[in-house]
Amino acid sequence: MNSGTVARQPWPSVTFSRMRLWDSGVSWQEINTAEGVYDWTLLDKWLADAQANNVRILYTFGEVPTWASSNPNDSSCAANPGSCDPPKDLNADGSGSDQYWKDFVSALVNHNKKGMTGHITRWEIWNEGLGNSLRWKGTIAQLVRMAQDASAIIKAADSSALILNPTFGAQLRTSRDLLDQYLAAGGGKYTDAIAVHGYMCKQGSPGQPEDLVDYMSLSRVILAKYGQSHKQIWDTEASWGNTANSGFTDQDLQAAFLARFYLVHRSLGIARFYWYQWNNQLWGALWKPDPHDPRLPGTLLKPGIAYAQLYDWLVGARLTSACTAQGTVWTCGLSRPGGYHAEAIWDTAESCNQGSCDTVEYTVGANYRQYRTLDGDTVPITDSKIPIGIKPILVEN
Repeated sequence: MNSGTVARQPWPSVTFSRMRLWDSGVSWQEINTAEGVYDWTLLDKWLADAQANNVRILYTFGEVPTWASSNPNDSSCAANPGSCDPPKDLNADGSGSDQYWKDFVSALVNHNKKGMTGHITRWEIWNEGLGNSLRWKGTIAQLVRMAQDASAIIKAADSSALILNPTFGAQLRTSRDLLDQYLAAGGGKYTDAIAVHGYMCKQGSPGQPEDLVDYMSLSRVILAKYGQSHKQIWDTEASWGNTANSGFTDQDLQAAFLARFYLVHRSLGIARFYWYQWNNQLWGALWKPDPHDPRLPGTLLKPGIAYAQLYDWLVGARLTSACTAQGTVWTCGLSRPGGYHAEAIWDTAESCNQGSCDTVEYTVGANYRQYRTLDGDTVPITDSKIPIGIKPILVEN
């Protein structure tokens, strides 16, 4: 899950084991408020909550403090002025002291060891550093230097720490080209796992989850070119995107999108997928707070219920056949010890509207006895016939 900075709310009601700290009030500029000045208050709250719930944290670096920025009056950045510009002590060719960055990384790593030893064990060098100019306007050489400096500091404190590259967008050709340049410049030496953002959004549309298959194929060509194919791939941020832009607000379609997206990620062998974002009512919300008191349980939305079902479907199961399409019908094979076999099935030609979802009749093997829905229902199968639609179902023996 990706965390979010809002009023204190209950811990999520669904099961998850990993959390990414981004848009969480703990970026570089939010912690390091002036040279040599650090505010750990909110970070410590995140760490305490994660520790209490046995959740491991991925910390994502980003947002240069205005006081350290090479262009402190740049108002085009996504965060504070100058937050997308490189530090002023780091030259375009990667030379310079880079001391502001090294001081922050050192302070953060040292603080992480105090009372919360090893709690942050995964580190993402820069949020959307490869391809999003609202987040990074510096050079590839600067990013590689920052990765080199951060890696040395982090690994000295924790040799088992895992470091991810500045993230690139799988869908964007320009972003993949920047990944190519980053690896060509030696960035792979400071990368233990590959970080990607798997958004499939297009203008006015959330896109199709299944399109990730082709885009990751293009990305893997670049990884192979630089000997990076053996490293795990982590999708550290993705969902259906901003509903204010797309109008993608139908909860049944959202549930279908989430389930298809998780199944495709699993099929592609993507080791981690951090959904963006549990409680963000514009970006991928799985839950909404109580309108009167945010401390109350609130409401688990249909895509949140679907997430809980996907957890049960996938955790502990082995993928026996990749998700593939015959026409518009997609199937993915799963198994468990003890002779359990299942298939996730959906049809991209169908849709939902205002609580009603279209289906077509589909024939499955005679060994399948029941199917599960994204709503959590279990339904017996009669005469090997099942209704399939845009929302995946899981047939089981």
